This record gives sequence, structure tokens and C-alpha cells, in this order.
Amino acid sequence: MIDQQQLYEIIKNNLPVGLTLVDKDGIIQDFNSQAEAITGYQKTEVIGKLHFEILHSPPYREACPLFAFALQKKQQTVEVESTIKKKNGESITITATVSPLFDKDKNFIGGIELFRDISQLKKLERERKNILPMFAHDMKNPVTTSAGFLSRLLSGKAGPLTEIQASYLQIIKDGLKKLEELIIDFLEFSRFEAKEYIPLKSACNLEDTLASQIETVRLEADKKDIRIFFEYPDIPIPVIDADCRMINRIISNLLDNALKYSNPGAMITFRLTEREKDVLVQIIDTGKGIPEEQLPYIFDAFHRFNRDTSGSGLGLSIAKTIVEAHGGKIWAESTHGKGSTFSFLLPK
Repeated sequence: MIDQQQLYEIIKNNLPVGLTLVDKDGIIQDFNSQAEAITGYQKTEVIGKLHFEILHSPPYREACPLFAFALQKKQQTVEVESTIKKKNGESITITATVSPLFDKDKNFIGGIELFRDISQLKKLERERKNILPMFAHDMKNPVTTSAGFLSRLLSGKAGPLTEIQASYLQIIKDGLKKLEELIIDFLEFSRFEAKEYIPLKSACNLEDTLASQIETVRLEADKKDIRIFFEYPDIPIPVIDADCRMINRIISNLLDNALKYSNPGAMITFRLTEREKDVLVQIIDTGKGIPEEQLPYIFDAFHRFNRDTSGSGLGLSIAKTIVEAHGGKIWAESTHGKGSTFSFLLPK
């Protein structure tokens, strides 16, 4: 039969993460094999030494999750990021889960930290964030230039065109326009993801913003035989403090989706409601609706309902990011085949 000490040793040395055990002063009492592999230190080199002085250089205690949470606050925390210095001087990024330790009489006796190296993951994340805007930016310039020359050709500035030539060039121009829209989405998404977009708040009149967006798509809606209604509130909604350009982007994305997924004869209704602390905006359509299994993922970046769906799959993700940047909330309700309601809240 395995005794408690043997069991502890088996579990400790078979953990897939590093383990550091310290006393109430932060002095290392135990260090498992994974901790040795991650830090480059042998257990015999660190036992009896201060955890934050060994792994955090300069020895700044508050930079050490084990000290800041377990020893100082007597508080547990999960997956907090930190930087440690390996024996060879290399700095690496870790995620640490720490917990204070108490004896059976509830006396504080120390703390424990479980940690793993995420440096490679962080490197890949940085590369991914850099590649997307660089790729999109490098594509945007030739697309814009090509579209400009196509416009000159279609206007006849380079000589007369036959009807079929003009038709082919228009198809190419339309394709470039769609490509340019995708590139703009990619660029905007990369800026949001990099936290480069901060709302520039000022007075924003939501009634005017909604009415303006509706008029922008009125012609397209009439062509598709889709009716658009705006349910004005009984009492004017107060002007809110928000980035109107960003709010316009949310409404535009939601309205475009409602038009795209609605059949002729459908209705789209805008509803604006003032609440105690916020304003509720709803866009209700009687379109195709969203399959139940797709609903949890519609705000994920690059998510599209099917392969035939046009667009980048970034519109709803961008809308969610903007709403949350304003301290609000966005969600969707839908019945497949009957329609959808997209709602978002903005603080007053």
C-alpha cells in the first residue's frame, strides 16, 4: 500500500506543470521535475531560497504571483500571466495558478504555485497578429490602384469599349470592390484585436444614427421588397456618450446581415428603448433565422453559417468588440426559418 508521502511524490513528479511549494516567508520547500525543466534550476539549487528572488529579476516581490496572491493576500488565483527568468538568464512568459496553504487549525503556512511555459504560444500569437494587418495592408494598395484604372477604362478615357468589354470590366470591378471590403474588415479586426481602437466618445444621438443608417439602405431594401420600420420611443432618447462612428459600424453590420438573410416580403424593425442605466437597441427581422447549433458561435471571428456565405465572417465579431469597448453587451435570439433579433445595450 502506498503511503501519503509516496503518493505525494508520485503526483508531484508526474504533473504536466511546474510546482513550487514555499513557506509563509516565500522560501522554497519543494520543486518538482517539471519546474526544473522549465527554469533550468535543479531542486538542490533552489531549496531554502526565496522564490521571487530566484525566479523574478530584479527581485520585485509584487511581480511574483505566488507572493502577490498566496502570501500577501492569502488569495487563490487561476491562470495569471507573469514573467520569470531562467537559470541561463532567458526571460520566459508563464501562466501560474497559485493558492495559499493552511494547516488543519487554519493557520497560514505557505503557498503553492503551478506554472507552465507559454512563451512559444505568445510568440505565435504575436506573429499571427502581425501577419494579418501586414497581409491586408499589402493587398489593399494594389486593389485600390487596380480599381482606379478600371474606372478610367469604363469611363472611356482610354478609348471606346465594346458592350461586352465594358460588361467584363464591370464584373472585374465588382469583384475588386468585394475584395477591398474584405481587406478593410481584416484591417479593422486586427486593430481591434491589438487593442488599438479606443472609443473616441462624444455626444451621440442614437435616433439620428439609426434613421440615417435606415435611409442609406432604403433603396436596396425596396429592390428586394423588404420593408424597414423604425419604432420611435414615446419620449426622445437622451444623447449618450459614445463613439458615433463605431456605433454606426455596429448598426451597419447588423442591418447588412438582416438584409442579406431576408427573403422578398420580409420585414426589418428597429426598436430603441431607454432603460434606467442604459439604452437598448434591437434589430428584428423575419428572415431565414439562424440554426440553433450555430447561435453560440455567431460572434466568433471568421465564423460563417456555411461555405456559400459571402463576407469575411468578421462583422459580428467587430460589432461585439465595439459594444464591449463601450461597456455594453450584445446578444442574439433566433428561430430558424422565422427570423432573428439582435440586441445590444449601451450605457447612458
